[in-house]
Amino acid sequence: MITIHSLSTATQPGGSWVDLCQPNPEDLEKAAHEVGFEIPDRARISEIEFSSRVRSVGDVLFLNLPRFQEGETSVAPLGFALSPTALVTQREHPLASLETIEHDIGHHPCQGSVDLFLRIVEHIVDRLADRLESLEAEVTDTTRDSFDDRQRLRDRENALRRVGNIGRRLGAIHNTVLGLLRIVTYLTEAAPAWFGEAAPQRLKLIHKDLLSLSEFEQQLGDRLEFLLDSVLGLINTDQNEVMKVMAVASVVGVPPTVLVGIWGMNFAYMPELAWHPGYFVALGAVALSMALPLLWFRRRHWI
Repeated sequence: MITIHSLSTATQPGGSWVDLCQPNPEDLEKAAHEVGFEIPDRARISEIEFSSRVRSVGDVLFLNLPRFQEGETSVAPLGFALSPTALVTQREHPLASLETIEHDIGHHPCQGSVDLFLRIVEHIVDRLADRLESLEAEVTDTTRDSFDDRQRLRDRENALRRVGNIGRRLGAIHNTVLGLLRIVTYLTEAAPAWFGEAAPQRLKLIHKDLLSLSEFEQQLGDRLEFLLDSVLGLINTDQNEVMKVMAVASVVGVPPTVLVGIWGMNFAYMPELAWHPGYFVALGAVALSMALPLLWFRRRHWI
């Protein structure tokens, strides 16, 4: 699907924003005709080497995020093709960031393709910050719940799944932040002359924000790793408690099993069979054989 927005203003005539969502070859051809340069396909914007992420052809900059995710969509590439008069965005899923920008430019027109590109990047950075704050709250809640004394083994297993889910989303954010940081670092160091005077300052602010998000994401990753180790340790502790109870039960059950086995043998002559209080004495001996190991375990603080 292709959508074309005009960027023309009273002070900036001409210019367009071409938005491509899951484009087919016809869409790519139409977009190339609109902006005047070739548009790379999905395979080219998915390549992960730096020379494919950031490259310049004449006055056109091709800036790609091979691993981009917003919200709960699957990871997919996001590509930008930026020229002095046009911006092409290429994506695989509907993105709330672009939809917000599309609505916003109707009320606050862009001052050209560079202004539009920087607005999109700033909006993506804001959304990344919101997602990291949300994940930080989830990590805090999961940590508090995991160390609750009332937690059972099944609850801790659910916490382990929550940690895995948070880690998956944090990994997607890491890829997006790292990709944006590489692009913005490149533009900060080697912005073309046609970017204008205001763009370098905005790029520096975006760069600082991305560095801050990267540090926060790293710290959150460390906390998540600690939480993962803690949950696994607590699960092992719970399982050891279960095994300890089973071991105690098996040891306590050995003496009465031996006694009952002896008295259950079918010999013709067994003096105990003719003893009138023998049955009650046998029950007492069985109970005592169970109580003594329990008392011993208790004195050793094993139970």
